[in-house]
Amino acid sequence: MVVNKLAQRLERGPLLFDGAMGTEIYARGVAEPDCLEALNVSQPALIGRIHRDYIAAGADVIETNTFGANRFRLGEHYRESEVRQLCLAGARLALEARNAAGRPVLVAGSVGPLGRPIEPVGAIKRSGAERVFGEQIAALAEGGVDLLILETFTALGELELAVDAARATAPDLPVVALLSFDDELNPARAASALVESLSARGVTALGANCGAGPQSALSVARHLASLGGQRLAILPNAGLPHREAGRLVYSAGPQYFAEQMAELLEFGVSIVGGCCGTGPAHVQALRRRVDGAAPGRMVSPLPRRAEPGERQPEAPSTGLAAKLRAGEFPISVELTPPRGIDPSRMLAGARLLQEAGVEFANVTDSAMARLRMGVISCAALVQQQVGLETIAHFTCRDRNVMAIQSELIGAHALGIRNIFALRGDPPRVGDYPKATPVWDVNAVGLITILSNLNRGLDANGTPIGERAFFNIGAAFNPTADNPVKELRLLRRKLAAGAHFVLTNPVYDFAALALLRQVFQEVEVPLLIGAMPLRSAKQAAYLQNEVPGIVVPEAVAKRLEAAGEEAPQIGVEMAIAFFEELAQVAAGAYVIPSGGRYDLAAQVVEGIKSHRS
Repeated sequence: MVVNKLAQRLERGPLLFDGAMGTEIYARGVAEPDCLEALNVSQPALIGRIHRDYIAAGADVIETNTFGANRFRLGEHYRESEVRQLCLAGARLALEARNAAGRPVLVAGSVGPLGRPIEPVGAIKRSGAERVFGEQIAALAEGGVDLLILETFTALGELELAVDAARATAPDLPVVALLSFDDELNPARAASALVESLSARGVTALGANCGAGPQSALSVARHLASLGGQRLAILPNAGLPHREAGRLVYSAGPQYFAEQMAELLEFGVSIVGGCCGTGPAHVQALRRRVDGAAPGRMVSPLPRRAEPGERQPEAPSTGLAAKLRAGEFPISVELTPPRGIDPSRMLAGARLLQEAGVEFANVTDSAMARLRMGVISCAALVQQQVGLETIAHFTCRDRNVMAIQSELIGAHALGIRNIFALRGDPPRVGDYPKATPVWDVNAVGLITILSNLNRGLDANGTPIGERAFFNIGAAFNPTADNPVKELRLLRRKLAAGAHFVLTNPVYDFAALALLRQVFQEVEVPLLIGAMPLRSAKQAAYLQNEVPGIVVPEAVAKRLEAAGEEAPQIGVEMAIAFFEELAQVAAGAYVIPSGGRYDLAAQVVEGIKSHRS
């Protein structure tokens, strides 16, 4: 039977881990390197000296300089092939310092997050993420570490993957698993989820690190301790940082840090130490508080809770949702935000449409990657000044995961609840072809984020308080080159939580077969897109230059033959198409061509007339 060295040692009393590695490197005058983990081979004397200084300060456990030594993070520095080399070097330096200590010291192999979003929010498969964690953990185990510390994770789901990888790759190594708690979050709910998940996975200790300072850590520790007997580990930052002479400086000094951390020991915390901004002086001050403290408590596994399902509002959350659920036929018309700071033309178009009986307006998000006023601002103006309920298009192109959630929460506060989730056109086709696309997530990931917000959770699965009431739309192109792939993607969007579907403009009656198949398969309403064409020239442009739109030759010829009457023919064709789709469409999505809201209004009036 393999002896758990960490658990055995904790029976005698709490353990003191070391402090930060990254900020300590910078504090010693080292310019910010491209890759901290590469210092294991380029400046081994520096890393070894930091380990020895922490041991001299009284640390019982030192951590390897391998926090970001996974394939993804190293790949940012073109070092993805050096995972094993840097992990082995990091383990060797820590072991050498331990062997020279003259007293028992344990070495913890440090493993941090992958640095990329994982499914269902991101594109990284869970199985792939677990393999990447396993590669790093295997190298640390080969290097001879005594335990693993999985630290600074912000997503419980990713931390679970790392723990599972550790159990599969190095089952004999004890695991300390730490989540970074946001000071703004509900610590009680987050703490409960952490204990419930990780105690069942057999970790030796669990808790929190990084985040804010020791006082915030006290709040987290109280909630964790209230959940029953458990081995807790708390390693906070030295307060919040500020920038000084180009460097981040943390304000909590050693004595203050130690005094605040001493209160943690009263809760029976088993492991204490420091994260960002803490150094050997902080560890030395804390050593005096640790000596003589009582042993910490063991984790008691909690009953496993059911996975939270999506909870729908008792009443429809938006006017659009209400009409769709009632089997009515909502019609929405697209509004294009202005290129400049004056929204009057857009608002005038919205009023014209309202007079024609339109109740909903789609507001685009810099479509075709062309600069426009922000979609949330425009949607709010339309709702507040005109009274049309909006469907805000929202893309992943320009926003990282944090910005996506921030804007969506703000949109909800402004009363914008219908969100059409899109990947977004690439910048290379628009006004700024050299702009950097973000795409932290794709459309499926965006829908997942929205669904999480509807459950009161952020993208990491962390509670945010009150749940949202978004009505989520997904895109579908019935004229896609690969309809099988397009239908498969739609199924993924629906599985992620989409409530309704909007299609590209449709001109080809051949697409009816696919639309009927979708109608039979899915249980969400389809709003079919139509753009009344104004000329044969426009038809040729859409067919040849705009991806995702198919205009049959017969349509173009009919417009050409119509001459000056082409705009009216375009309106008639759009109305006729909706007559053909009467059994499939749950609503209409009308897209004005060239800002011709008057033509869109005619289409709306025609649809209403034929349905009355």
